Formats: sequence, structure tokens, C-alpha cells
Amino acid sequence: MMESGGRGRGESTLKKRVNGNRKGKEGEREFARALSAAGYPATRGQQHAGGSDSPDVRCPALPFVHWEIKVYRECQMTRPAQLRDWEAQARRDAGPEKLPVIAHRWLRSDWWLRVLPTNARAPYWQTLEEFLADVVQSGRLT
Repeated sequence: MMESGGRGRGESTLKKRVNGNRKGKEGEREFARALSAAGYPATRGQQHAGGSDSPDVRCPALPFVHWEIKVYRECQMTRPAQLRDWEAQARRDAGPEKLPVIAHRWLRSDWWLRVLPTNARAPYWQTLEEFLADVVQSGRLT
């Protein structure tokens, strides 16, 4: 069966994937700009290295953080299955040396961070500003 516009389902799926990739890249750039505006110069990571061990965003002032960026039209903060998937990816990609942090934004919202401590503490949500204030207070800057 054909969809409107004469395209088959395969083409529609490919278009969604391409649009999702574009949206993801723009979200990574946007988050890097937010960090930079807060005084922590950052760049999009995948454009330099790629691969599962490369962070979505690189921030030399916060080298102990592995950033995983997630931008959606709607808030995903209360969706357990989605959070499990994100957390598994962030923990896997961060490895044992880095703190996995998921940065999530949705339509017209601020950035919220899901911090995944490597100790026994449970994951928790913070705003970007709260996270950066905690980093400064703890003295974890390089």
C-alpha cells in the first residue's frame, strides 16, 4: 500500500530516520552551545570521533562527564522504559571512568539532566544550572 505522496513505507521510515538523525545532531549542537554559554566551552563530539565510546558532546572543562543528549517533542522524564534504555546506553558508553549524564530537552523546555552516579546512589534529575553549581561546589573542575 502506498502512502500519500506516492512513497512506499520503506521511504517513509528512511525519512523519519534521517529527520531523527538531523534532530539529534542539532540537539547535540544546542546542548554544546548551552554549556558554552554557561562558561564551559563545548563541541559536538560525534563529528570528531564517532562510535559508541564517543560522547555526544565534548567539554574539556568537565572531562569526567560522558554526555548523552536526548531531544524529543514531548517530555520523556516519566517514561520508565525510555529511561531504562537511555540509562543503559549512557552507562555502557561512559565506561567505568566517567560519570554518565543524560541531557534531555523537549519542545520549549530547559535542559534537564539525568545524573547516573557510579556509587550506590539512585539516578536523579537536575537542571543544567543545578548540575554545574554542584560541580563547582564539589571542586571537580579541571
